[in-house]
Amino acid sequence: MGEMRTVRSVMAVVRRENKGPSKGTTTMTHLPTELWLRIAYFVPDVDLFRLASVNHLFHDLVTDRRYRQLVIDDDRPLHLIHKLTRIERDPSVAARVQSLTIHPKAVRSACLRSSRNTWLIRPGKNVHWPDAFRLRTERFAIEEDIELADRFLDAVAKLDRIEEYIIEWKQGVEAERTFCLPLLTAVWPLHSQNLRTIKLDMMLSHLCDMLSTVSGLDRLQDLSLRFTCNDSRFGPWGGPGYEAKYAFEQLATFMNRLALTLQSLAIYSIGHLNFSWLFASLTLFPKMKSLSLQVPCDPRHVIDPTGLHHFLRAHHAVEHFNFAPQYCCHQSTQDPDPAISHGCASTEDWLNRAFGGLSFEGLESLELGLNILGSGGKRVMPPVPRIGGAAKSVRSLGIVGCLISLQDLKAVLDPFKMANPRTLVIEVHVLDLNLLDLLASSLPDLERLDLTYRWVGSSGCTDEAALVKSLQGKQLSQWKLWQLVLRCSRQNDDARWPCQQAISNCIPGLQ
Repeated sequence: MGEMRTVRSVMAVVRRENKGPSKGTTTMTHLPTELWLRIAYFVPDVDLFRLASVNHLFHDLVTDRRYRQLVIDDDRPLHLIHKLTRIERDPSVAARVQSLTIHPKAVRSACLRSSRNTWLIRPGKNVHWPDAFRLRTERFAIEEDIELADRFLDAVAKLDRIEEYIIEWKQGVEAERTFCLPLLTAVWPLHSQNLRTIKLDMMLSHLCDMLSTVSGLDRLQDLSLRFTCNDSRFGPWGGPGYEAKYAFEQLATFMNRLALTLQSLAIYSIGHLNFSWLFASLTLFPKMKSLSLQVPCDPRHVIDPTGLHHFLRAHHAVEHFNFAPQYCCHQSTQDPDPAISHGCASTEDWLNRAFGGLSFEGLESLELGLNILGSGGKRVMPPVPRIGGAAKSVRSLGIVGCLISLQDLKAVLDPFKMANPRTLVIEVHVLDLNLLDLLASSLPDLERLDLTYRWVGSSGCTDEAALVKSLQGKQLSQWKLWQLVLRCSRQNDDARWPCQQAISNCIPGLQ
């Protein structure tokens, strides 16, 4: 009985501590394991069995989250071997992995560091090695530890629930190519049938060489491509040996094979390339609901806009569109080259051919990106307002990047006066009365505003008193706003709450 009273008193203390400093706040009390075991001794069997089942459930959830994503990014041989051993010895771990991320540079580095006798000929044994690579390992010694590479492929083959495959191989050099490309080629047949999402971040030449042999992606829904082109294989602009056309045609051939299932497509690049060849080779993706284009989009990087126009027009029914024309170089601001202009006499003529007649009727969300890379170009690149004008209706509008001037903000918002977006997500340099007046007049039917600012009143100023004073007695009665989310991009900002209160007093829906 004495022990029971002791246990009850301990539990009473635990309950009092768990109440925390304020009502509704719960904190976790850490007790010695021995004491918990003693407490469990007095818990009735029914309650203890129920606790065991709940504990088992949470253990499964924790294990699922811990192993659902496998990332191979450590070039230390022992760490790579440890991961492979865990997969080989514990089938429950392999069965939980749903996302696989491979950094081929790290795998090669681990194989280099683990290789001791580089002069020995050790043939690759995995059946998925490309024939040319297997033949090379049978005839010549290679620097990498082929036995560790074989073990890597054998372990990856045990992951039979992979639905997401991510490759990160930025700026791969030629020395890595002879090992990394065969390695990646050998991985594809292991999981292609089950993949739903693919995200690739590679150089364009490596990307196209790898994808040229990939097949069997019958369930793929989400494709994200991020590529650069710092590659000696690509010659000067349009001259002899210029292989970008062939590379883009290869890439488009791969993408077109996914036409029946693809629902989301994202393309990101700031490479100095002629993207006309890519858009001209793409087909219709009838099930596509989400499209993201973050590539150079100007007369010098999409020399012939016909393919871009047809691609956008064919996918006018997308529900989510992210459009961010990238600033590549000083040519991004120049007029068409008369020698290869494809009939475009000026930038305005090029814009009309690229975006004229486009209409997006059912956009749920539209994100427009500003120029945050190049100081030589405009903050709002010329194609951005054209896409805004093509958006006939859009529920949520987001502007990615910080708007410095009200003129730029007006250039972005003016095309949306008829589209009536209900939500606006935006970041501005300065929060002041002029900004609020412009937002209210441009988007009177706006219902939710998510506004991030850096300064209040003027650049470099954090005093909210002037803004609060200027808003006293101000009424934006025509503005239908009923939800305001105000944020500051700087830390330890004390002006947000007074500013939000002052703005709310001016808008009927926020009062």
